[in-house]
Amino acid sequence: MSKIQQLQLRHFRNIDQACLAFGDGLNVIVGDNAAGKTALIEAIWVLASGRSFRTAKPEHLIQRGQTETVLFCEVSDGERAHKIGLSRAADKVTLKVDGETLRNQAEMAAKLPVQLLTPESHRLLEEGPKARRQFMDWGCFHHDADFIHLWRTYRRALKQRNHALKRKLPANQARLWDQQLIDTAERIDRIRAAYITDLTPYLVEFCQALMPEISVQPACHYQPGWPKSADSYTQLLDEHYPKDALQGHTQYGSHRADIKFRFDGQDAMMTLSRGQQKLFVCALLLAQASLYEKHSGKPVIMLIDDLPAELDAKHRETLLKLLDLLHIQHILTSTADDLIPILNPETARRWHIDNGGISAETRT
Repeated sequence: MSKIQQLQLRHFRNIDQACLAFGDGLNVIVGDNAAGKTALIEAIWVLASGRSFRTAKPEHLIQRGQTETVLFCEVSDGERAHKIGLSRAADKVTLKVDGETLRNQAEMAAKLPVQLLTPESHRLLEEGPKARRQFMDWGCFHHDADFIHLWRTYRRALKQRNHALKRKLPANQARLWDQQLIDTAERIDRIRAAYITDLTPYLVEFCQALMPEISVQPACHYQPGWPKSADSYTQLLDEHYPKDALQGHTQYGSHRADIKFRFDGQDAMMTLSRGQQKLFVCALLLAQASLYEKHSGKPVIMLIDDLPAELDAKHRETLLKLLDLLHIQHILTSTADDLIPILNPETARRWHIDNGGISAETRT
């Protein structure tokens, strides 16, 4: 199974140094607000994704008074263990897997399949499409080996086209990138559409498990980033070039894709209460985790920041039972020991953190 065996931090946020050996199942980090428990979740997410979910400024990750932070973990995929490391200074980042320096984050992400649930995760439903694209593209990245190359190629072509449009260059220079956009966008569209189709039955299953009071099944409506009424993306770029040139950017394409979630034809935001919205996001992550395991044969690793703030006691226990049933290693934070039920003591571990200092690991 995919699991983090050990996590080491140096000069990360308010944590001077830390070393944690995680259990195969539930791992609870208990501490007061601002004690540093979220930093441990954040460090794993930074290793897996290259970015923080708390700040857009990487320098904020470095402990005050230090010039560099270093993160390291050993992760097992069930066949072998990999050593993953990241060091970040104010103007430089170094990535390593098994001692080899990497040029980009993709290989680290592939070896560290991590999902994240935070008190802000319900915004997946209420904010703009960017978060929903990131959710969808996490799955596409792990589901189809071609996706990351296609997405990078598309983004480069889009950047060049938009640069030409903004500078008001002649049409033949701006449209030099059209064919590359078309080729990659159409392939990205097929991968995304297939992924959402595959994901939907799993979402239905976990919605029933977490929200049995809702009899209507959820539906996922994938939107490619251009009107379905258009005969083709090629035609759309042709027809809308004058407006693109006027506005200085490309209006339609894979960078505008979205997913709409509906119950009985109604938007999930209109149908679900705030509590149900949080449960629905949990169902989305569990659905994605199950599809990932079916495709790869390995479970994901789940990070949950402040679970008691997300769900009431009944639904906390239901979620923890599902994670245990799926054999998913889950690392979560809480402000108190008694808020997290220990369902399987043999695979569970707990730590206490106070002002960046972590107590000795104890078996629960």
